[in-house]
Amino acid sequence: MSPPPENTDSRQGSVLAVLLVFAVNGFAMAQALARMPAVRDAVGASTGELGLALVGSGLGSLTAMPFTARLVDRFGSRRVVTVCVVLGTAGWAGLAFVPNVWVMGAVLLCAGAPIGVWDVAMNIQGSHVERRRGRSLMPYFHGAFSAGTVVGAGLAALAAWLGVSLLQLPVLGVLGIAVGLYAVRAFVPEDDEVQAGEDQEPVARRGVTRLEILIGVVCLGGTLAEGAANDWLALLLVDVQAAPAAFGALTLMAFNTTMLIGRLSGGPAIDRFGRDRVARAGGVLAIIGILLASQQGLLGLALLGALIWGLGVSTIFPAAVSAAGEIPGRGNRSIATVSIIAYGAFLFGAPTIGLLAELVGLDRALFVVILALALMIVLAGNLRVSSAPVRASGAGDPADEQAGQVGDQRDAIQ
Repeated sequence: MSPPPENTDSRQGSVLAVLLVFAVNGFAMAQALARMPAVRDAVGASTGELGLALVGSGLGSLTAMPFTARLVDRFGSRRVVTVCVVLGTAGWAGLAFVPNVWVMGAVLLCAGAPIGVWDVAMNIQGSHVERRRGRSLMPYFHGAFSAGTVVGAGLAALAAWLGVSLLQLPVLGVLGIAVGLYAVRAFVPEDDEVQAGEDQEPVARRGVTRLEILIGVVCLGGTLAEGAANDWLALLLVDVQAAPAAFGALTLMAFNTTMLIGRLSGGPAIDRFGRDRVARAGGVLAIIGILLASQQGLLGLALLGALIWGLGVSTIFPAAVSAAGEIPGRGNRSIATVSIIAYGAFLFGAPTIGLLAELVGLDRALFVVILALALMIVLAGNLRVSSAPVRASGAGDPADEQAGQVGDQRDAIQ
C-alpha cells in the first residue's frame, strides 16, 4: 500500500498524512470517553474514584513526554508515531475489558505514555509541514483531531442508543490503527528537515525558557477546558441533568463539532487578528459555555453551552503549539516543553474535578476550569513570539551563549 497521494512536492511534507494521524488520535480517545458512563457502571466506580482513575492517562503521558524530543531526534517522528498509534489506540480500547476501577487506572497509566508521546510527535511533524509550506496549518491539524472526536463520539452515541456493549471500543480501535499506520508512512523524515535548511538556529541544549513556560500555561488553560469536557461533559448531562446516556454522548459530539468548526476557521482568524486576540476571545466564549452547560434542568441550554464551550477552546491549543514551534533556537524541545506543561491539566484536572464533584457537585466543580481560563486570558499576549533568538535559562553552556550572541548580532545587522 502506497502513502496517501497528494499533488505536491513530497519534500514539503504531506498535509493529508498529518491530518489523518491527528484524526485517529481524536477518534480513539472520543469513542472511549463518550462511553464513560457505561465504563463507570461496568467497574462500579464513584465519581471521585473515576476521577482518580482518569489521572492515570495524564500521569503516564507526563512521565513519557519529556523523552519525546530525544526519541524523535533519534528515530524520527514517523517511527515514533507508528509505535504510538498502535499502543495508544489499544490502550483506549482496553477500557472495554477492565474488571474494576483500579485496573482501569493501571490501564490508563500504561496507555498514557504512548498517548502523550504520540501527541507531541505528531505536533512536531505538523510543525515541520507548517514551516515548510509557510502558512498557518496547525489549526487545521487540530481541526482534524476534532473531526476524529466527532466521528468517534458520534459512533459511540449510536452504539449507546442501540445498546451495543463496550466491545465497540476494540472493534473501532482496529479501524483507527489501520488508518493511522497507512497515513504515517508519508511523514517527512527528520533528516530531510536538516537537508531543507530548517532548524538551523543554535539549539539551547539544557534548560527551559521563560517564554516556553508562559506559553505552556496558556496552553494548559485550553487543555484543561478541553479535557474537562471530554472527561466530564457526558457525565454532567447524565448525572446532574438526568439526561439519557445517548444524549450525554450526543452533547459531547456537539462540543467536538464546534471544536472542529472553530479550528477550520481558526487559521484565517489567527492570520487576521493574531493568536493572542483569538485565544482571549475563545477563553471568554468557553467560560460562557461552561456556565450554560452547568445550568440544571435545561437540556437545551446545556447543549447550547456545549456548542459554545467547544467553539471557545478550539484555537487555544493549536495557537500555543504554533507559537512554541516559532521560538528560535529551541527546535523540537519547545513543542515538547509546552506540551508537557499543558498535559499537567490531565494530571490534576480529572482528579481535582472528580473530588470536588463529590463535595459540591460536578456542575460547581467545573468552576476550576473557569479560573484556569481566566488566567489564560491574562497571559495570552505571550503567544506573540519574538523573532529574536531565545536562550534557555540555566543552560550554562558557553557554546549556547556564543550561539545566542551570534544570533543577536545577525538580527542587529538585519
